[in-house]
Formats: sequence, C-alpha cells, structure tokens
Amino acid sequence: MPPRGWNSYDSFNWIISEEEYLQNVNIVSQQLLAHGYQYAVVDYLWYRSLKGDKNSLGFDVIDKWGRMLPDPERWPSSRGGRGFTDVGNKVHRTGLKFGIHLMAGISTQAFNNNTPILDTQTGQPYMESGRVWKARDIGIPSRPCKWMSNGFMAINTKTGAGKAFLRSIYELYASWGVDFVKLDCVFGDNLDLGEITSVSEILNGLNKPIALSLSPGVSATPQMAKMVSNLVNTYRVTGDDWDEWSAILAHFNIARDFAASNLIGGKGLKGKSWPDLDMLPFGWLTDPGAHEGPYRFTRLTQDEQRTQFPHITRLNDVKTKRHNVTKVQFTYSLGLTECTDPKAYGWSSEKYYQDLERICYKSPKHDQEEPFCVHKRELPTASSKQTSIQSEQIWKLKSNGTLVNGHSGMCATVEHVLAEGYPNRIRSWIATGRKGETYVAFFNLSNEKTTISASIVDLAIVHPGRRKFILCSGNEMWSGRTIRTNNMFSAEVPAHGCALFVLQCS
Repeated sequence: MPPRGWNSYDSFNWIISEEEYLQNVNIVSQQLLAHGYQYAVVDYLWYRSLKGDKNSLGFDVIDKWGRMLPDPERWPSSRGGRGFTDVGNKVHRTGLKFGIHLMAGISTQAFNNNTPILDTQTGQPYMESGRVWKARDIGIPSRPCKWMSNGFMAINTKTGAGKAFLRSIYELYASWGVDFVKLDCVFGDNLDLGEITSVSEILNGLNKPIALSLSPGVSATPQMAKMVSNLVNTYRVTGDDWDEWSAILAHFNIARDFAASNLIGGKGLKGKSWPDLDMLPFGWLTDPGAHEGPYRFTRLTQDEQRTQFPHITRLNDVKTKRHNVTKVQFTYSLGLTECTDPKAYGWSSEKYYQDLERICYKSPKHDQEEPFCVHKRELPTASSKQTSIQSEQIWKLKSNGTLVNGHSGMCATVEHVLAEGYPNRIRSWIATGRKGETYVAFFNLSNEKTTISASIVDLAIVHPGRRKFILCSGNEMWSGRTIRTNNMFSAEVPAHGCALFVLQCS
C-alpha cells in the first residue's frame, strides 16, 4: 500500500501551530490509524515567522549551518535547540509516524548570510581542497524556486560540499524522529534529478527508514516518473488539488496514463513507489494563499467526494458499455473585467452553514446552473463587506452586485468554460484485492443521473490466467446493495457520482 496520512496544508496553509498540529494528530490516531493512515505531516514553512508571508525573505529560523529550525513562536517545544524532537515523540506515542515538508536546495537567507556547511563526520565546517566551503559556494541564484523565488534556490549537488549540506540536513531531521519527507520544488516543472538522487542516496544510508515524497507534479509525465520512481516512495503527478469539480475531471486522464505505464507500486526507496494525485480536499479547509486556518467546509458535494476517493485508489482501466450522454459539462473560470462590464454584475452574499457566509455569482445566461460561490472570511468591523478569494487581496462586495478587487480596482466575473476531454462522460476502473476480490468503480462525469453497466466477462482482464468468469457476487459499497450475476451488472449513478463494487468472482 502507498503511504497514507494527514497533511496540514489544505486546512492550515503554512501557519499551523504546535497545538493545532497535535490536536489533529490525536484525531488522526483515534479515527484513521486503524484504517491504514499512518503519517501526520507538517506542510511547508514551519520555520517561518508569522510576521512574514509565503514568499518573504529574512523571516526564517535557521541555525549556524543554514538548516531550517521550527519557528519557536508557533512551536514552543523547539526552544533550546530541540527542534521537532518533542513533537515527533508525541506523534510516535499515538502510533503514528511523523512527517515534515522541505523545500529543495538552500534558503536564500542562508545564502545571503553565507553560512558554513557542517561536515557531520567531523562536526566541523566542511573543508575541501584546503578551504572551508560555505552557502555561497553551493547555492545557484540563477535557479530560484519558480514559485517561491525569494525563499529558496537550487544547489550544486555535483560538489562534495553540496552533498555534505544535504547530508547535514537529513541527519538532523532523522535525529528528530522524522519518518516522512515531502520534498518540494523538485519535480514536474521544477525537476532537479541531481538533488533527488543525492537525497535518495543519503536516506538510503540512514539507520532509520524515511519515506521520500516529491512535489509538485505540474507537467509530470510517465517518462519523467520512470527517472525517479526507484529513488523515492511517492511523486506528485498533478498540480495542487483543491475542492473543485474541474480538478477531479482533470485527474482521470492523468491517472489512466500512469496506470498504463505500470508505475503503480514499482520499485522505490527501501520499498515501493507510487504516483500521487495529491491530497483529498475533504472536511474543513482554508484556501490557497490564505493567511488563516480552516474556516469553511469542502465545496465538493458528497457524490463528488465519493467519486474522488475511489478514483485515487483504483488502478487499471477496463472497458464498459458506455451510455451516450449529450448534456455538455461546463466548469467555472474566475477572472477580472471592467466594473462597467455587464458580466461584472450578479454577485450577492448568502448564508451558507451555521454562522458562515459565502459570495455567489449567478449569471442570467446560465440561470439553470448552480451558482459559482466563494466563502467569506470573518467580516471586519468596517461598514463595507470584505472578502478574500483564494488570495491575500481584499475584495469589496458592492450593493450594485459587483465584487471589486481592492488592488487593481477591477471587478470579478465568472465565465462558463467547457470542460473538454470527456465526450462520453463515463469512466470506469478495475483492480484486484489481496484476497482475490475484484474492485470495480463506475464514474458518471455528466450532469445527469446515468445507468452504467458492465459484463463480468470483462473482469478477468485483471486476473492473470483466467479467461473468463461465470459468476460474480458482492456488494455496491455506497448503497449496500447486494448483487449476484452470471452476466451483466449495473448501477444508476448520480451526476458527478460513482458506484463502487467489491466482487468475488469464479
């Protein structure tokens, strides 16, 4: 099984505190550990002061060797040079494993300070060719992280000093009890095979196992994955996945391509490796770019959540009888326009859940469609209503139905965009279980309830040595319906929903 667990990013972005993290650790331990969820991962910028933002320079806590240390204001148990030792111990006592996020390369702050590099074998500054090597000898300013340009830059891993710097990092974090590392800005569009290889070699030489996960996955391909799969345990193959139907749609072809490339469960670092479709954006969430913790519930409907969950876990495509679905699927695109543009009008505020409110856009041209909605932050005491839409910019909802961007002065609008690439609107996946059972999932990507059918003859494709089945029995998991058939089986699947069968066939 691939590594499974909880990650702080979707609910807390980067601002999570020690208290908040440990509260969630306890919940994961009590509710999810028994189901195979082993890891509790602190996502990025755990070393950054809250006085900064996600691309600030000069707000990170680093030691004299240029290594990241927890922000003591958010992680008080780290004071006195203890790092994450106490947090890791508390995680382990719950039965879970402890994970952290790391950025690839070296911090710009360490580079500017020209910190020395620790030689962990001597405990002294690293020396080679008769001189001490420092951060500016290994950092490459011309290769900053594309999406955190003020924060981190690549390093020269061809040098002994570059490898020594990485070794000093991972030996320190291993001493804290870290079991899982999410290494970011190193894959997809940010591919750095040199650092991936060096880190993998270092982890392979440690006395304790540390799972290695690569991110992000924008523009990742099966060919790229084959370059790294034996070096790591998971690698992202998508961009960040948030609670939008269009994001779920985009994953189907990606998952198909990686499954067809026989990369599922391949050889990996001290075990196996797996393509990663990113986190499940379920439950209480924040927004990307937001400077606050969870404040809203997922936008995905229950049917959409059910679609995403088995979609991530089913591995092999199988042909089914496909029903012609002619209704065109649209998704939404949020943009800016002049405030005099008629398309800028149509925004309003409404109650959503308990004390929460949301801002919704309803276009007269699409009055039969569900409105596009974004969720409000807690309103300030000013007379004007303000909200943030997946950013740190301030928006003002006007009484005339426009939503004005306080930075640009332009107004928000929403376009209906055709979600391309799914002409038949029906997908299915099939996989086998450890005890010989067969898992089949039907996915209805259309806006209409649809009946989907399959023949048990097709199921033998995932059972080597079996030419066909003559009888299958089992259950559809969401409804609990029992089936027994020697021919076809079917399900009426709601719009954006799925049916999941667990079958014993002979």
